Amino acid sequence: MTNWFEVEFILLKVLKLQPSELDRMEFYRAEILMENLKQFNEEEEGKRKKEESEYNRPNMNVDTNRMMRDAQRNLPSMSSIPTPKLPSNFKL
Repeated sequence: MTNWFEVEFILLKVLKLQPSELDRMEFYRAEILMENLKQFNEEEEGKRKKEESEYNRPNMNVDTNRMMRDAQRNLPSMSSIPTPKLPSNFKL
């Protein structure tokens, strides 16, 4: 462990321990908690990076662009939509 105050801050902030619980805890238990937290964070980061790389695959942008072009092609143009005529005596 590098610094007890860093450990104390992380355990209090992340694990929501009460200061009195931390004071009663043996140092080796706090060290084990920190190691488990570090391992958990590394696993979560690995999962996040894996999902991010799957999401940002190169062909996805091509597929998305193709879908957008097709959707725009199927939309009617604004000039082809009939608009109702207002009576000449209509006032706001």
